[in-house]
Amino acid sequence: MKRARGNESEQGMRGVVAASLTPRRSGEHVVDLAALLEVTDFLCSAGVRGIVLFGSTGEFVHFGSADRSRALSLAVKRSRCPVYANVSHSNLDSALALADEAASTGAAGVLLTPPIYFRYDQETVRQYYMEFLNALHGMLPAYLYNIPAFCTPISSDTAASLIAAGYAGIKDSSGDADYFARLVEACGASPNARLITGIERIYGRFRCAGASGIVSGAASAVPELLVAYENALCGGTEESVVRLSARVGEFIAWCEEFPAPIIIREAAKLRGLPVGVAAVPLGPVLLSRLEEFRAWFPAWWSSVNAERSR
Repeated sequence: MKRARGNESEQGMRGVVAASLTPRRSGEHVVDLAALLEVTDFLCSAGVRGIVLFGSTGEFVHFGSADRSRALSLAVKRSRCPVYANVSHSNLDSALALADEAASTGAAGVLLTPPIYFRYDQETVRQYYMEFLNALHGMLPAYLYNIPAFCTPISSDTAASLIAAGYAGIKDSSGDADYFARLVEACGASPNARLITGIERIYGRFRCAGASGIVSGAASAVPELLVAYENALCGGTEESVVRLSARVGEFIAWCEEFPAPIIIREAAKLRGLPVGVAAVPLGPVLLSRLEEFRAWFPAWWSSVNAERSR
């Protein structure tokens, strides 16, 4: 392994980090590499503070380990901002192999859920994370990734002990305010730990309560909006915070009607990004609703841009 590029390991994940979509051509089972580099350029130009590849928005479960590693290597070379890799897998050996590849490419860090699909008790979750951390030997920052909708939840006590043991922080996609408050306390005991949320709708509240930033799927399609919202939260007027929060909420309301990341992918396509096809065909009710979104988005995005330029 080689160490993460630059001084990102000291700075840590912060601000708006875009959870990138993963382009794939129809009929193919591998990443469309040229399209991924175009998406990477787009996100960097929009001013995000980092990019996460192969997260939930990136649908990592659809791609093999070798494909994920090859795409990460190219994206790290191309990107003008730090690139993080979600190395989550169903087993420890595969997660470690992905982390080894991430370190070799110069990625800024890795994220790791508990092992996917099956459910485990907290002692097993902690053991899994500790063996992963020990095998890394401090070669790049590792972040816990709590997403209880899809994996075993990481309890606040488990998270606190793992952060104290050397994890760089946690990305929490639970949306649970009480859980988040306990994480704030846990990260407070480790001054360099980063607390990142993955829920756009409540980002403003969590940012003010101690979050270092957000890993945002919506930022893969409308990064300018999320960056503007972050800037408002960090020094804008109350009016701008309220207005941009409402705009974020309008987009997320559409996202919540569909399986992830259907709406994010569709919005990106409407903006001209070559993000490819959805993994699963929709039923007739959602297809009809998707047509409504396609009609709604262009005028909405035009009005958002007009507001941002004021």
